Amino acid sequence: MSKVLLIGDIVIDVTLKSQTSNLKLRLGGIVHAARSLWALNIPYSVGYFSPSFLNDQISHFLVGHGCSEVFKLGDVIGAPYVFLIEDVKEIGNQGYEFLLRDEVKINYDLEMLDKIFENQYDDILLISGNYDQIKIINGLTGNIHIDVANNIEDLTFFSALNKKLNTIFVSTSSTIFHKYFNDSFKEFTETFKKHTEKVILKENRGGSRGFDFAIQEAFSASAQLSPIKHSVGVGDVFDACFVVNNKHLSNQESLVLSSWVASEYAQTTYPDDFKRDVNRVLKSNVKDLVNILGASIPWERRKEINIYIAAPDFSYIDTTHIDTLSKSLKYHNFSPRRPVLENGQMEIEATKARKQELFQKDMILLDNCSILIAVLLFNDPGTLIEIGLASAKGIPTIVYDPYSISKNCMLTELPHLITHDMDLIISEIFNLSSKFNSNEK
Repeated sequence: MSKVLLIGDIVIDVTLKSQTSNLKLRLGGIVHAARSLWALNIPYSVGYFSPSFLNDQISHFLVGHGCSEVFKLGDVIGAPYVFLIEDVKEIGNQGYEFLLRDEVKINYDLEMLDKIFENQYDDILLISGNYDQIKIINGLTGNIHIDVANNIEDLTFFSALNKKLNTIFVSTSSTIFHKYFNDSFKEFTETFKKHTEKVILKENRGGSRGFDFAIQEAFSASAQLSPIKHSVGVGDVFDACFVVNNKHLSNQESLVLSSWVASEYAQTTYPDDFKRDVNRVLKSNVKDLVNILGASIPWERRKEINIYIAAPDFSYIDTTHIDTLSKSLKYHNFSPRRPVLENGQMEIEATKARKQELFQKDMILLDNCSILIAVLLFNDPGTLIEIGLASAKGIPTIVYDPYSISKNCMLTELPHLITHDMDLIISEIFNLSSKFNSNEK
């Protein structure tokens, strides 16, 4: 069996209490990838950076979860290494806050670094962080894979390396993605061609894509969407699963299996439950999993999906829920359309001609949209009529009911989905958009 080493920071993830989640603390950073290998029954080693007050908890947790060697590579001072997480489900921007991030200093343990440089590992997965990744990669031997996360912002990083990497993992939420992606996956992968053998792009709930330069193969996998508990560290779990399984599975099979395992991680924060569910997945034939389609909508196709926001989006109304929904859709690169903001707000003394003008503009906008989301702040007649109108036109209609005020059976039964949970709405947008994308192929 191959020897696997994980390298990265270990932090404390703090999920802040909200209307839909309780306060929760757990070890984060490279520990997410460690949970993945433990659940997959793969032995592994860990090299990490953290403040000294976490040493005992980290060693106890890792040894208890399948880690055969624990190397503390550096002591972090100046910051508690705590991540505050506002939106644990990544409905939109997660609002990460890394306490005292500008005060982080690392005292490296040179003896421990020499140990991992001398040891022979088959595969080393690094999750980028505050440590000197260039120095460490240049000292390692073996197949090296890295998730750039948000700590590597441009290509100058790769130019400083003395070796070619095996895999670069990028997510659509990363800085480097937004800097270099220009609506062409092929051009984006070419950006990394001289630095790596493979590029994997993780597209959140829209699936994942990869490119293998050695065999000139593009491959992809859909996302398995289920009601989730969190999205923290899910990408790291995906990375670890891909690295260890790509030794014996094809690129696509590795990507598909990683998608399933990552989906299981998103459904619980309890390691034992995660391991149980992963073992259930592992009993399936991977080739059968490949044939089970989920949601797949590439980043660049999403902005073609116009989504009509039916709501009392008026200047004298508290539009917080509408604003949040719109920001979440934009975060995932969809195109929310707000008729009141685009076409104008009707004046109290509006003439019939003015009313006709606004009505016609709104109808034209609705006809140009693929989905309607109604935000039910109260029983606004315009919003209710637009729900019925969109449904009659065959436009998939979703009702966001943040106050759970809908009682009327016509209102509860007519829409495609009615819920107070914005996470369900975002997932349904991905499902519907995936179907549009599939029908156009």
